[in-house]
Amino acid sequence: MMKRVLAIVGASLLLVSACQDTGDSEPPASNAPEGGTTATWQLLSENLDAESTALKIGVMRVECAGGETGTVLPPTITYNDEQIVIEALVATLPDGAYTCQSNDVVPLEITLEQPIGDRELIDGICQPAGGNCTDGGVRWPLP
Repeated sequence: MMKRVLAIVGASLLLVSACQDTGDSEPPASNAPEGGTTATWQLLSENLDAESTALKIGVMRVECAGGETGTVLPPTITYNDEQIVIEALVATLPDGAYTCQSNDVVPLEITLEQPIGDRELIDGICQPAGGNCTDGGVRWPLP
């Protein structure tokens, strides 16, 4: 019985410590410029169509940050025949311990170099191959 209690306490401590940023953890793999960390995003724009080049997204830091997304950097945008992949970026946090409640969503307006056309808009954090994202990271057209 005592071993079981210790195992539960140990597992609980592991879960809590997993969300503490000690500065030792690596940010998600990214094409982010120096000083940037990949974030996730949701589409805020309504009424997009094939001719759209302007859109608004809501960016949220994934890592523990005390509830704040912080400074949003210019995104990395990759175009191909079937997709437009938008990798949202946020400024790297200073070393420290942060609580792990959900971070706020920061709106960002983007102007694409090309119209959307019949391509999907993909959240870059979901690459490669959809990662652990719902609907493979497709943000438009709505699945």
